[in-house]
Amino acid sequence: MCKINNAKSLTCELTANIPVNDKVFILHFIWDGPEPKAGQFFMIKPLRTSVFLARPISIAEYDGGQKTIKFLIARVGRGTEELSQMHIGEKAELTGPFGNTWAEFLPENGLAALIGGSVGVAPLTALVAEKPDYNFHFYAGVKNGFHEKLEESAFLGAGERAKKVIVTAEDGRNALGGLITSYLDRRENYDIILACGSTPMLKSVKALCGKTGVTCFISLESRMACGAGACLGCTVRTIKGNRRSCADGSIFDAREVLFDE
Repeated sequence: MCKINNAKSLTCELTANIPVNDKVFILHFIWDGPEPKAGQFFMIKPLRTSVFLARPISIAEYDGGQKTIKFLIARVGRGTEELSQMHIGEKAELTGPFGNTWAEFLPENGLAALIGGSVGVAPLTALVAEKPDYNFHFYAGVKNGFHEKLEESAFLGAGERAKKVIVTAEDGRNALGGLITSYLDRRENYDIILACGSTPMLKSVKALCGKTGVTCFISLESRMACGAGACLGCTVRTIKGNRRSCADGSIFDAREVLFDE
């Protein structure tokens, strides 16, 4: 369950806005509130904005020493477009952290496969940064490949520090060609699989884990209005009834989630 009582709303200064490619960018904000954990997210809204609702964005990395949070964001609409246009020194309202954490489900010792699709890699890179000594294999998939190694490195962030890293691109440009799920090494005796990405990708991961019997938890990418469970706008169908992605997740046991066919 999400511990929303720990959430706080602060006006935060932007310290970096780094383009990764023409669709994806990285924002760094100063954050002097409650310490966020990998898997959690914030509701972000620039002070200079034309949109009413904040946007839910998962943390990609938290630096407790510098008190900064890193977000990996894709431009998909007006709200994220405005975030991409923020200048260093501008401020945004950050409310959070919301949601449960990967660490709640991670075995104390073991081998974990992390599977991220597009900016779904962000909450998984946060986990690698949070637990640098854990035995992670990192699988990252994108639709369009990278133009150069520097672009790939910026996209992967802390994920590059995993014990094994596999990167795929559907168009095959400067990466292995095809879908990331086709490269999951079934010879590895994974204790758990953690995944975040598009619904089709998560459905494929769930199906693979169902066949192999590996425990799997997935972080759902849902539209949200409040982030605190009040509006019921991010309802998830599960075998236990309707749940709220923000207040009951956004990480769920894959076996419990009912995807629409």
